[in-house]
Amino acid sequence: MYSKVPGAELINRLKKFTTFMDMTDDTWRYIFIFNPVNIYYFTGSMQDGILFIQRDEEPVYFVKRSIQRAFEEVRYCKVMPYKEIYDIKEELSLNTFFPAFTDKSFVTIKLLEEFNACFEFGKIYSCDTALNMCRSVKSKYELDILKEAGKIHAEIMANTVPELLTEDISERDAALLIFNEFIKNGHQGIVRLERPEMEFQTVNVAFGESSLNIYKYDMPAGVTGLYASAPFFGSSHITLKQNDLITIPSVFGINGYHSAATYCYAFNSLIDYIRRQQEHCKNLKDLAVSLLKPGAKPSEIYTEIMDNIHPEIQGTFMGLGDNTLTHLGRGTGLTIDEFPVISKNNSMPLAENMVVNLGFFSSLEGYGVTGMQHTYIVTAEGGISINGNADEVIVAGKYL
Repeated sequence: MYSKVPGAELINRLKKFTTFMDMTDDTWRYIFIFNPVNIYYFTGSMQDGILFIQRDEEPVYFVKRSIQRAFEEVRYCKVMPYKEIYDIKEELSLNTFFPAFTDKSFVTIKLLEEFNACFEFGKIYSCDTALNMCRSVKSKYELDILKEAGKIHAEIMANTVPELLTEDISERDAALLIFNEFIKNGHQGIVRLERPEMEFQTVNVAFGESSLNIYKYDMPAGVTGLYASAPFFGSSHITLKQNDLITIPSVFGINGYHSAATYCYAFNSLIDYIRRQQEHCKNLKDLAVSLLKPGAKPSEIYTEIMDNIHPEIQGTFMGLGDNTLTHLGRGTGLTIDEFPVISKNNSMPLAENMVVNLGFFSSLEGYGVTGMQHTYIVTAEGGISINGNADEVIVAGKYL
């Protein structure tokens, strides 16, 4: 359902962000936001434009296209049209003795050089740390949307998908059927990522060893995909056979927010070896979820998990060989790969109402990838899943 972000929500986000900026560098004065996702977070609109934030002043959203839609969607900041960056410079007449801040993790070197060639700031700094901290802690408004997305997502994956898996169906056709179910149930039709040039489509379907065909998106469950230029959805040539292990990573989005999950299935029968592998992954998942509390350090969670890997999945947990991942998951919200990262290198403590997706997988030569991934809210009682608990491999097929 189309919904505008409440004005009070947007005002609170800006206050939270400027508080984090004060903690990062209390001398800040000018901030320019280029990333459309960040702009949406603060304005409730996602146009081709630049958001200008100045200390103790009303923000200004400079819009190239479409100014009419921006006027309809933006609730509280000033909206102005522009054609070239020079127009913004002329409108603002800033004292460039003061440094500027921008979301450098998004801005290209070319754009940054063009921007500074126009404004001639002495120095441009990054505001990414404050942005990450601000967006990572979700409001009730955001959590309500995430919970709604997760509930629908879990229902489809647990109860509808098994009925769609029929003998000799191709990976591609299965993915399209699932995608159609998502769209019918309100999926926004797009998955957004924080990292430039990183890609993931709504659903990937991998039968058997196809899930061992890793591509650039960093999760253990891969997919053969359509072709080299589009390693998504699934192959038109790989079809479902008796006893196949089926691995389906997917993302369901509503109103900009994402629920990320991976469910695994077996077609008609499940062998004990895969069942045990799934159980080992579940035990690690349960441990991690119990540790997902405010104040916990991701590096300590990661270390605790790695220290408790069952011998039977040593060497297969989170990938094989050089493709083994060094993190368990990432923050989830307006993108599926935001702050924080649950890895050995992140020691910044978690905060209540952060939302992260965590994955626990075993990559098995000859079979494929088994395990589970869900999206969790950080609470004082541990992680709470918004999209179910795929603790067991779901057996699907006509003989049930």
